[in-house]
Amino acid sequence: MKECILQLAGVEKKVPVGTPFLTLTASGCGIIAVSVNGQLKDLSAEINEDAIVEFLSFDSPEGKEIYRHSSSHLMAQAVKELFPAAQMTIGPAIEDGFYYDFDFERPFTPEDLLQIEERIREIIKRDLSVHRMELSREEAIALFKERGESYKVELIEEIENPPISAYRQGDFIDLCTGPHLPSTGIVGEIRLLAIAGAYWRGSEKNKMLQRIYGTSFPNKEQMANHLKNLEEIKKRD
Repeated sequence: MKECILQLAGVEKKVPVGTPFLTLTASGCGIIAVSVNGQLKDLSAEINEDAIVEFLSFDSPEGKEIYRHSSSHLMAQAVKELFPAAQMTIGPAIEDGFYYDFDFERPFTPEDLLQIEERIREIIKRDLSVHRMELSREEAIALFKERGESYKVELIEEIENPPISAYRQGDFIDLCTGPHLPSTGIVGEIRLLAIAGAYWRGSEKNKMLQRIYGTSFPNKEQMANHLKNLEEIKKRD
């Protein structure tokens, strides 16, 4: 059996080709993704070359970004389950949190945010596995057209170098380069913070969308500390 040589924290380890990185981590250890020769990958990715490997947790900058980008997908899934007519656009991680922009027929309300938060908690409890999909441009366009996601189709049509990647968790699929958390159950605490307007692609010539901001942390204590800091900043302002 062919083997690859990995450098893990300065220690050399031989593993069979095709071994998922996930099998090299202990369950519940807080590892959420992996850096392979400097390239970020899902834990489900298979080992196929000699590499310098670094496992990432929430404590690393890259880990925080992956954690919160996955959190934005959780929020989008909750929105789509509750409001199927909402069109998804983009949803990146940002400093201290994430957002997702939606095209919806009416303004989201504070009550909607509470409902979305509750649905997010349900999706976390489902502990859905997150799977990477690689598609041709034609397959990706057909998939998102079938799902009625016109903004995603527009983005796909501009991608120059297939394959095009998307991520599936349960029935939810989103266009994304990744990487992402291996399951929805890894996310600890999510709080939705605000709603704002945002033009599609940042141009006032385009349609005004609704941007929902949120943040996420592995546990309640970290979330409470963050929200306390936000309140103190508001008081100073």
